Amino acid sequence: MNTTRKPLLTEAVMFFSERGIAKEMLYTEFEALLDGMVATPEFADETIEAVFLQISNRLHVRAAVFFTLDFDQEGHISPLWNMPLRTLVEKAGRGPDMGGGPIRLVCLGFNPAPKYKSALWKPGQRDGRSDLVAIKESVTRNTLGIIGDDDEAVAVIPTERLQMAAEDTWYGGSNTYAESPPEAKPKPEPAAAAKHFEVERALHVAQVTELQNQLKSLRQQRQAESDQLRLRHAEQLTVLQGELSDIKNELAQQQKLNMALKRDLLKLQNRAPSDVE
Repeated sequence: MNTTRKPLLTEAVMFFSERGIAKEMLYTEFEALLDGMVATPEFADETIEAVFLQISNRLHVRAAVFFTLDFDQEGHISPLWNMPLRTLVEKAGRGPDMGGGPIRLVCLGFNPAPKYKSALWKPGQRDGRSDLVAIKESVTRNTLGIIGDDDEAVAVIPTERLQMAAEDTWYGGSNTYAESPPEAKPKPEPAAAAKHFEVERALHVAQVTELQNQLKSLRQQRQAESDQLRLRHAEQLTVLQGELSDIKNELAQQQKLNMALKRDLLKLQNRAPSDVE
């Protein structure tokens, strides 16, 4: 009986500096950093932008989580750092096509778990190069030593075959991957500026979506505050109306008392002449 083996994914972490990718390692090495078994003195007392990657045996990026790391003065990762990278990947939305179909993307502005927003960053450009392009090129060089199942699996993908998906494919509402045809014909490499613009535009769309959600939340909050204010005013109006009613009643009673006093005074005045006689 023939069985189809599901392709394995290699997990890795890449660290960025101002000029681009400064360090890359397999996830097992990263776990050693988390456990404090080793240190990275070159990152001492810094906050580093990093990316967690899941890479197929065909050297296709399948998932990416762009997160930040705080290092102490000795180059150890802060013990307070705790992000469920794999869980975030499982809940991620569709991102750009980095050569093997839309990836699962988690970054600032495109995040299924808002509580980790402060520990995320968005890929952009540094030293004139796109972060996503730098990741793709590093993966295709295979410095991590990812071993495939056959010659085709370990073959380096030509850079000209790596393309960015159109922005509408970033948000498909699905976490499934679209596999590229194995014999797809290479397409001409678009201009670098056009590629960078496309990536930036897609990220801007994600930011706009996030801002729209924040605006909707603020509107709902303002509506709730307005409703509470109206309710408070209604309660205050009821109290004032009650107090006004009490004042009217007291005034009416006072007027009755005044009328009675006037009548008594008239009676006394009318009696006064006869008493004198």
